[in-house]
Amino acid sequence: MPQLKLPPPTASVSELLDAATAVFRMTLAKALPAALFAMLMAGLSGMYWMTTGKPFDFFHPPLDPRFWALAGVGLACYQLLAAIVMLRQKAMMGGGAPDLQREASAALQRWPMLVATWVLGSVVTAAGFVLVIPGVYLLVALLLLPPVVLFESTGAVQALVRCERLVRPFWLRVMAAAVIALLIFFICLVAAGVCLAVLNAVVTAFGVQPEAFRAFSAACQLGVEAVALVYFSALWLVLYSVASSSA
Repeated sequence: MPQLKLPPPTASVSELLDAATAVFRMTLAKALPAALFAMLMAGLSGMYWMTTGKPFDFFHPPLDPRFWALAGVGLACYQLLAAIVMLRQKAMMGGGAPDLQREASAALQRWPMLVATWVLGSVVTAAGFVLVIPGVYLLVALLLLPPVVLFESTGAVQALVRCERLVRPFWLRVMAAAVIALLIFFICLVAAGVCLAVLNAVVTAFGVQPEAFRAFSAACQLGVEAVALVYFSALWLVLYSVASSSA
């Protein structure tokens, strides 16, 4: 497999997005299974709450301890599986072949640090939002935490500092790339929702059970989210590689 040539540190936002798209296309088929399981784990608590038949209120979160236990387990498993996706993409970017045993071993070694830095980064960013502007800055500055933790041997606090220093010279371009990618993702979600609504009207006319179609819709949503995970992982990898090459 040929090695992918990354853009230089002076690359524009469009060049960075083009490189991320190239990585996405190269790795989608091989990374999608792990991404599907990652999104399944991320939605573990939500699936449990659906079985209770109660509506979810964001402003009044559930007090059920099983909900929060599943949320914690799901988050931890998501971090592990998302790390496997990124490690596989990194290997394929360098011309290597996928190796699940190697990728899982490397992800397991950094798993505790991935969870710790995610929690610490979330707390720091939330504290920054008290003054709004620092929160916005940190939200973007810490986007590259996963590759920093995976590919550099640092502690939790050092990883946050290293990530901020890497992103600082590229902050505007990182923000622009992330916003454009998010907009594309939301447009795809809306388009998928419209298609599913039309399909629902058609299959209902033919007597298909609503429960069956809801299950199909949930599977489609999971697929879209898994594809998005592969793309954003590719984007963070490209941004990290470009930023670290100039550091």
